[in-house]
Amino acid sequence: MNPVEEAGRIAAAVREATGVADVHGGRFGGVATLGAGRRVAGVRVTEKDITVGVTVRMPFSSGEVAAAVRAAAASPGRPVHVLIADVEGPVPSGRDSEDGKETGS
Repeated sequence: MNPVEEAGRIAAAVREATGVADVHGGRFGGVATLGAGRRVAGVRVTEKDITVGVTVRMPFSSGEVAAAVRAAAASPGRPVHVLIADVEGPVPSGRDSEDGKETGS
């Protein structure tokens, strides 16, 4: 698998990890994998290691988030480094996270 395809697979898996709101490219966008005509922000794949930047949801445990991200991004023989780049506040009770509208009846 080429690095860009692998980064895309990892980004999709990490977005599903417990406590993760999204992948994040870091303050200056340096956490990314570049390929021919494509850029995957939030995941940097090299032959030696993998770095994943994430935005987390409050409340969170950095250890639990890191473990979930490492499990989602696991690649035999390469360590996975996790950067918690941003924190998203909790969604107020009774509100939909996408549009802020009241939910329920």
